[in-house]
Amino acid sequence: MPRVRLTVVLLVVIFTSPYLRGQTKALDVFKSWDKNGDGVLVISEVPPNLRQLFPRNDRNNDGKISIKEHIVAMGRPAPIVRPQTRVQEFRIRQVWHQEPGGWARRVLIRMPVKAEMKLPVVIFLHGNGGQADNAINHYKNILSDVIFVCPQGYRRSWNVFEESSEAPDVEFLEEIIEHLRTRVMDADLQNVTIIGSSNGSGLVHRLLIEMERKPFQKAVCLVASMVEEQYHDSAFWVSSQKEKNLYDQQVKPTRGPKVLYFHGTDDRVVPYQGGNRGNVPHLSAQDTAYAFATAFGYRGQQIADRDGKAVGPGIFKYDYPEAMYTHYKLVGEGHGIERTREFVNAAIRSLVFE
Repeated sequence: MPRVRLTVVLLVVIFTSPYLRGQTKALDVFKSWDKNGDGVLVISEVPPNLRQLFPRNDRNNDGKISIKEHIVAMGRPAPIVRPQTRVQEFRIRQVWHQEPGGWARRVLIRMPVKAEMKLPVVIFLHGNGGQADNAINHYKNILSDVIFVCPQGYRRSWNVFEESSEAPDVEFLEEIIEHLRTRVMDADLQNVTIIGSSNGSGLVHRLLIEMERKPFQKAVCLVASMVEEQYHDSAFWVSSQKEKNLYDQQVKPTRGPKVLYFHGTDDRVVPYQGGNRGNVPHLSAQDTAYAFATAFGYRGQQIADRDGKAVGPGIFKYDYPEAMYTHYKLVGEGHGIERTREFVNAAIRSLVFE
């Protein structure tokens, strides 16, 4: 009889103890990282040497790691299955002085093969010299479950100031969204995010300033502040003539969407502290953020550089919640997102799906 009892006890220990010990350890680690005690981990709470694993362990791609996801990650995580996608193309014909005979402008669109509900829309605007054929592959790991749209800039640029393109890009974006409204039934036009990188970010600034009724609810600006032609003498400026970038007429922008703006302090192309890109002067990143914040409803003083809230190694947050505008200073980053990519990607994913 004692031998039987011993066997039962041993079986219980063998089959339960490793599992329980593993769960206990995982929970202890989770609690030690969850600094604000909200029951989820964001990338800034994860130790820096493990942040490259964040996208893999964030199994539902919501920008957060739940206790369940953490426990799975501490064991043997199964491979993440992302939806199969397809890429299509459509064209929008425009006429302007550079193309008096008209030009059919390419737009690529990546979407899941199967969609069981309406999907968020993300429009990505490449930088100067970029190509839609390359840009369509951006954010595959974090935004494979959205309708991802990549327009091609005329002469591989966007018309902001002193670019080779003088195309009517504001109208181009309006027509793209109208195409999605009428032709892409799976598109959720109540959840549209525009992401602009470098020259593309300059076009996002133009959309924020010039569009009276903005057909998008969220925007992300990457590594580019406003050019001084767009904002000077405490006022925003637009051109009185559509096909010339005169920036000779004052305008008060209508209240904007929710905006995230990321910029590196070591940017040699568009200086964080302001200055010239070639012969084109730019505002500083902080002044760009404050100008838009005041236009969109903020009434306080500009947040001082020293008062940014540290949210990760070398990442400082300047938040204007009344205006739904947040700027992130990325210390040491150049004209691109490299070392802080996991944080930025998680923030973008969270914005798109909030």
